[in-house]
Order: sequence, then structure tokens, then C-alpha cells
Amino acid sequence: MINLAVADDHEMFRKGVIEIITSFGGFNILFDAESGKELLEKLAQLKTLPDIIIIDISMPNGDGYETMVAIKKKYPEQRVLVLTMHRHELAVIRMYRDGANGYMLKNSNPKELKKALLSIYETGLYVSGVAANHFINTIRHADILPSLNEKEIQLIKLCCTDLTYPEIAVKMKITERSVAGYRDNLFQKLRVNSRSGLVICAIKIGLVAVD
Repeated sequence: MINLAVADDHEMFRKGVIEIITSFGGFNILFDAESGKELLEKLAQLKTLPDIIIIDISMPNGDGYETMVAIKKKYPEQRVLVLTMHRHELAVIRMYRDGANGYMLKNSNPKELKKALLSIYETGLYVSGVAANHFINTIRHADILPSLNEKEIQLIKLCCTDLTYPEIAVKMKITERSVAGYRDNLFQKLRVNSRSGLVICAIKIGLVAVD
């Protein structure tokens, strides 16, 4: 059995997700919570942590961002799936940077939820379409780093921050057009087509450490 905990402030949605997961078979819900604060309090009472925690971003008393940081600080090996309506790329970037093992939207098919949970349990990572279209999970450090030049490495690191592309251009002391050029080269080399895809690549090949 794969043990889970679910945190979401909308009770109807939370109970619905639990019902769906239970119907899969092979999953056990240890507890649910309506806020980040309640989640952390219940985790502290457990002798054995869940295999995976499912959290939303918009929650009272500790939103998903704060909760993710708190979880990873106290339980560094804890695996977390973000299940949210936030599709903005910077939200995806922030969550993966802070240690999320997966990120998917609430309007996803239940089959994808099962796939995400199994992938996180078995491999420690799930990349949905919203996170990075066409992301290749088999990227290896030795294959990628030699093909990146100094500017591309600098850009991919800055893409893991909250800076916008114009702000990155200022930071790198180059034009926005040059940033776009380096970004497009990275997309081609790493076989991704989004900024969040670059972030996941940076984490996987060791350019950026997950807090």
C-alpha cells in the first residue's frame, strides 16, 4: 500500500480526490487537512510519514509555497505532489525549485493522477504537460553539460529564479533578444519548450540544488 496525505482547503474537492484515489486500489489515505498548518501539525504526530503528500497552492494558514518549504526543511526526503489550479509557469518553477516531486492541474484526468502518484513513488519525479511538454526523463549529466556554453548555463540558472526575462537580460548584461536566442538554443539542446522544462532539467543535471 502507498500511504498518502491530502491537504486542500476545499472540503468537497478534498473528499472527492480521496474517493478517486481510494478507488484506484493500492493506496491508503493516512489523513487529510484543510490548511498547511493543519498538515504540518498532523505530520508531526505521525511515527511513519506518508509516502507522498498531495498539496494545493491556495490554502489558508500556510499556503502551498510556505508549506512546501516547511515540509522539505523538516523532512528533506518527503515526496510531494502539487495538485492545483495554478497553471502560471512561475508557480511551477517555484514549486519544483523548492522540492516538489510533481505538479499537475486539478482538471487533469484521474488516470493521470494515478500515473503521477505511481511515478513519484517509483522514481521520485512526475512531469506533467503543464510542467514541461515533451520533457525527456532520461537526460544524463554527462550528456548535457558539455553541450552548454557559459551564457546558456548562466541563463538556465537564472530561469530557476523568480526573475522575468527582461530582468534576466539586465542581470546578464545582454539584450532581451539575446536572452531569447540563448533560451531557444537551450530549448533545442534540452528538448523542452517551456521555462519550467528548463528548471526541471537544471535540477536533474545538477546545475541547481533543490532546497
